[in-house]
Amino acid sequence: MARLRKKHLPHPVDLLPLEGEGARGPIFGDKQVDVPAYVEQKTRRRIDRRAGSATIGQEISSSTLVILLPEHDVAPRTRVTVWKGTPRERTSEVIDSAFFQYRGAPSHVELFLE
Repeated sequence: MARLRKKHLPHPVDLLPLEGEGARGPIFGDKQVDVPAYVEQKTRRRIDRRAGSATIGQEISSSTLVILLPEHDVAPRTRVTVWKGTPRERTSEVIDSAFFQYRGAPSHVELFLE
């Protein structure tokens, strides 16, 4: 059976997972550093799934796709840092995510960033 492995994910990212909302705004969990990922800069149209967003439910543009192993599935509004240590480094929120679990094909998570 085909499996997606760390060696197939050459672009480490940092994740700051959203855990919920508090009286003073979003509550984030512990930062996960150097999570194996595949990052692709390409504009795609997605539905905004971020609760509390001014554009929730609307179709908006995502400028970055991040592919992760299934154990790193995160919710919309999680903060992701891509291209660390390069001039392109940036931190952005997840607008939408998709979880793919297949028999006989690589399971993975796709994150669509602002």
